[in-house]
Amino acid sequence: MATADGLREVIVLPAKRQPAPTVIVLHGIAISASWTSQISGFAEAARGRGFTSVYPQGIKAAWNDGREGVTSAADDVGFLRKLVHELVQRKVADPARIYITGISNGGMMALRMLCEASELFAGAGTTIANIARAHGATCQIAHPVPVVMVNGTADLLVPYNGGWVGPFGIGGNVWGTEKTAGFLARANGCATVARTESAGGGVTKTAWRDCIAPGKEVTLYRVNGGGHQIYGRRGAIASLMRSWGPNISAAEAITSAFAKEVPAPPRRRDRIGERR
Repeated sequence: MATADGLREVIVLPAKRQPAPTVIVLHGIAISASWTSQISGFAEAARGRGFTSVYPQGIKAAWNDGREGVTSAADDVGFLRKLVHELVQRKVADPARIYITGISNGGMMALRMLCEASELFAGAGTTIANIARAHGATCQIAHPVPVVMVNGTADLLVPYNGGWVGPFGIGGNVWGTEKTAGFLARANGCATVARTESAGGGVTKTAWRDCIAPGKEVTLYRVNGGGHQIYGRRGAIASLMRSWGPNISAAEAITSAFAKEVPAPPRRRDRIGERR
C-alpha cells in the first residue's frame, strides 16, 4: 500500500463473504506483520467468526504510538485512516464493523487511534499495552467504543502499574493498566464501580458496564503473574522473563467481544468512503 512514508506491506486474510466484519491487528515493536498474522491467534479467532483479519506493517517495524521515547516521525494515524478507507472502498470491510487491536507497541497505537480517530471503529482491544502518559493527558475519545484489555501483573517491559517502558526505561512512560481502563470507562460514560470476578486460570476479569453509550463496556483481563507475552500462543513467542501459565487466549477474548458487538447501520452521512 502506497503512503507518504513509502510502500507498506498489508496482509489481508479475507472472510468468505465480503464486505465482512474486519479486525485490524497491529504488531509489536521489531515484529513483522507477516509473523503476527501467523502467531498472534487472531487469524484463527477471526476466521472462526466470519471476520476478515488485516495485518499492516509499521515503518521500521514500529508504530508512532505517542510515547515520548518513540522517535518515529511516521504518520501512522494517517496511514491507518487511509487503510480503513481502502478496505471500505474495496468492499473488503463492513464500514460499521471495523475493529482495531494490537500487541505491546501495536496495542498502544490502537489506543492512540481511539484518542484521534475513534469514529472509524466499532471496538478496540489491546494486549500488554497501556496509554502513553504524554498522549493520555490530551486524549479525547469522541466516539465511545467497547474495549477489551489483556495485561499481566508481572510484565517487566510494559509495567502493569505504569511507569517507564522497556529496559532502562528507554521506551517512554505509560499510565498504569487500571488507570488506562478507568479512563476508557469514563470516556464511555460507564459506571464508576466495576464488577470483578475470577475468569479462571489465574485471570481476573473486571468490567465497567452500565455505560451511557449502551454496550460500550470496558473489560480488563488481569493476568496475575503474567509477563510480556502473547497470551494463548504457547511456543509462538518466548515469554520475556516469565513462564507460560495463565490459561487465557488474548485473541479469543478480544475477538469474541467484537463478535457480540452488532451496531446499528451508520447513518448515510457517516458512512466511510461513501459518495455524496
